[in-house]
Amino acid sequence: MAAVQTMAPADVPQRNVHADDILQFTPKTYGDWRDDFHKYGCTVVKGVITPERAAYYREKQIEWLKKFDLGFDENDKSTWTAEHLPYSFKGGMYFLYGLTHENFIWEARCEPGVIDVFAKLWEDEELIVAFDGMNISFPQRADVKWSPWPHCDQAPKRKGMQSVQGLLNFAPNGPKDGGLMLMKGASNLFDEFFATKRQSFAHEDAPPADMEFEDHFLFCE
Repeated sequence: MAAVQTMAPADVPQRNVHADDILQFTPKTYGDWRDDFHKYGCTVVKGVITPERAAYYREKQIEWLKKFDLGFDENDKSTWTAEHLPYSFKGGMYFLYGLTHENFIWEARCEPGVIDVFAKLWEDEELIVAFDGMNISFPQRADVKWSPWPHCDQAPKRKGMQSVQGLLNFAPNGPKDGGLMLMKGASNLFDEFFATKRQSFAHEDAPPADMEFEDHFLFCE
């Protein structure tokens, strides 16, 4: 169970640090998780919310599923199927139904620990946020067809670091649990890769071409 959001500085040109430095990040040492982030393009920040708050959000997610009155019961595995759950992408990623403006989603978005991570990363406390959705994936679902879709969520025409996506984890996931996979270090090759015109992969789950998802690129290799 998790929630996904993207944050960027609200007004780059008005920052105290020159915009070019913020987007390209002149190498320097922070002495915290930001060092790994800028080296590998990803990192894990622990303790952003308390275990109690994580449990609270898990409960709210279950309550949200039950509001659809489709017969879902978190204690009955036979109801962990599409017919008992609202529509989701890949069997657990929810983006519809006005979800991103549910009260508990705004609570997660405004957690002090969440805001602090992005404020430190951008070196700015005035942030804008796009809350993509949430993930509620139940284990061992036999009714879900799954295939990987390696992609990036920053438009190829954008150079340097212009948006950062974070996942706020609510569950005690371990090394044997499935979930998000990241291409460690790939961010360092972003500008070089897209210096040549590339064609987004025609994946079975790709958005329709007329939707013009400019900030979503699917890799074919």
